[in-house]
Amino acid sequence: MDINSWNRLDFVGDIHANSKKFISLLEKLGYVFVNDKWEHSENRQLVILGDFINAGFDNIQTLSILYKLWKSNKAIILLGNHEYFLAWYYFKFGRTAFTSSKSPLINDYESLLNEFKNSVDELCVYTEWLLGFPLFIENDKFRAVHAYWSENNIEQIKPYKNLKQLFEKFENSKSKEKILKNAINETIEGLKIQLYVSCKMDKPVKYRVKWWQNIYNKPLPQSIMTHRPVKCPGIIVAPELLPGFKHYAETEIPVFFGHYWFQTLPYLLRNNVCCLDFGASKGGYLVAYRWNGEKELNVNNLVYL
Repeated sequence: MDINSWNRLDFVGDIHANSKKFISLLEKLGYVFVNDKWEHSENRQLVILGDFINAGFDNIQTLSILYKLWKSNKAIILLGNHEYFLAWYYFKFGRTAFTSSKSPLINDYESLLNEFKNSVDELCVYTEWLLGFPLFIENDKFRAVHAYWSENNIEQIKPYKNLKQLFEKFENSKSKEKILKNAINETIEGLKIQLYVSCKMDKPVKYRVKWWQNIYNKPLPQSIMTHRPVKCPGIIVAPELLPGFKHYAETEIPVFFGHYWFQTLPYLLRNNVCCLDFGASKGGYLVAYRWNGEKELNVNNLVYL
């Protein structure tokens, strides 16, 4: 199917293993499960924007639903930081990444590993499946990514069709591939500004940047995404704090992403910028945007519960 012909897509934000909300959202969007496959009367397709695992407590059911949607040709799946690091450690260490008491996944993936404690082979199969997915998609009408769209970063990642190809590049390269790894980290975790707010600090404080805004010469609190008190709120974001930064311009095609855990009723950031993470894993909203090919996004196309 020609990617440029896509014009009936439902973009879905961070699910985080909340299968009950996910099923309810699918039903609200008009998807039905019939004869062991998912269908839609208008032949619509989902775009899953990553971070569909972890944080919640129903990873097995969530992955099962997504797998069946994918098999039914009803889901285009992108990977977020939670899927990326799970797959990375599996790629490096194999099955032991899920079973060893010394696994680097123990702390951050405790609930997921507990769910699969008696079915580790199943988790391996799902993770192998995840290795076949990309970090972004785009056509001439829209862009979709988990956390941050930067043309420079996308150009670095574009030669690799999926996660497995990226990991094989790291494995086979004699160099550390710092530029590529930085591009990946920003794509899945967002652009961050680093500040040493005290001479006693060994490590900088890192804040996620509102990359869809022109933040130069703006107060720090207006320029970042954080749910904690801002240290040194009087700081102005001078260009030297974030060299080469270009915000996502008002003239660009629509971009869809998740990751940022807004704590409000769902809304559009701009008529070409749509974040769909409104804290479903923290008691907030699971959100979708029903896109029909429009260049200017419409708040009435947000669907959530």
